[in-house]
Amino acid sequence: MKNFRTYKATAAACAMALAFGVTASTADAKTLRFTTQLPAKNFATQNVAKFGECIAAGSDIEIEIYDSAQLYRDKEVPQAVSSGAIDMGMTTTARFAGTIPAIEILNVPFVMGTRDDILAALAPGAKLRALLDEELTKTGARPIYWMDYGTVVFLSNSDKPIRKPEDVKGQKVRVFGKTLGDFVTALGGVPTLTSGSEQFLAFQRGTVDAGMTGIGSVKSRKLYEVIDIVTRTEHAKIEFIMLINDGVWNSLSEEEQTVVTECGLEAEADLRASIAAVEEDAVQDTLAQGREVIELTDAEREEWKAAAQPVIDAYLAKLADRKSTRLNSSHLKYL
Repeated sequence: MKNFRTYKATAAACAMALAFGVTASTADAKTLRFTTQLPAKNFATQNVAKFGECIAAGSDIEIEIYDSAQLYRDKEVPQAVSSGAIDMGMTTTARFAGTIPAIEILNVPFVMGTRDDILAALAPGAKLRALLDEELTKTGARPIYWMDYGTVVFLSNSDKPIRKPEDVKGQKVRVFGKTLGDFVTALGGVPTLTSGSEQFLAFQRGTVDAGMTGIGSVKSRKLYEVIDIVTRTEHAKIEFIMLINDGVWNSLSEEEQTVVTECGLEAEADLRASIAAVEEDAVQDTLAQGREVIELTDAEREEWKAAAQPVIDAYLAKLADRKSTRLNSSHLKYL
């Protein structure tokens, strides 16, 4: 039997249930299995734990959390959830790029604008968010809430440090999405698509020379043991999505759906409010491990943006050609 954690209502959590106007019944709990590739101590997994506690407080639903890719790797989650092989799971937006091209806009380097711009575009009820949620639901994996995982950084080693775009040339770089891979290719590197749960070994074994990830993962996955340098290019946005099988969702009562939705909104807001502190904590932890964190100057950031322009142009052209797709380049006005 795989290890898992079940979150049940506590006395304090029961008080939260009253806020929803819901009282727990004496019926047997309904158990939903949830999968994530992230380790238990990762901030996003901990956010899911609180989400589970919130649900348990307001309903008879219990969430079993299978962390660290015990059941499914990141790339396997969409199919596992949509098919009903697992009730719930979280995965990056990059895993839907093939079926929902517009969602890949988050991984197009330097195109999303400021953090405030991103938050406005992805806020619950915002036009782009509503369109993306609708398209996601059509896959059979219904989004409950979006999970802020911060921005993308480069990881490298002291023998091949990455500070400028030309430093990527010739390096094998771990990526987690096609557009990020296109960026590496444009810079003269060799993209290697690698699951988050496998990147430590990829560095350790020399499968990759460098990589991209969220800086929070440097701490939670102890990547500082296999890399020397973090370069804060912050060239793309990482968002995970909490998903539930659509059939499972439809099997829930209206009251249960309300609790799950409200708990999701609360969990999403908590992550949005805390992600800056999470990233800063990861920076300080990386420095404490004796590793280097490179902060780009304005001039250096402009060099990176210029190097990314061919990728931006190619992405927009590809969207414009997808006339049969509901989500295309015209929807970028919602950014």
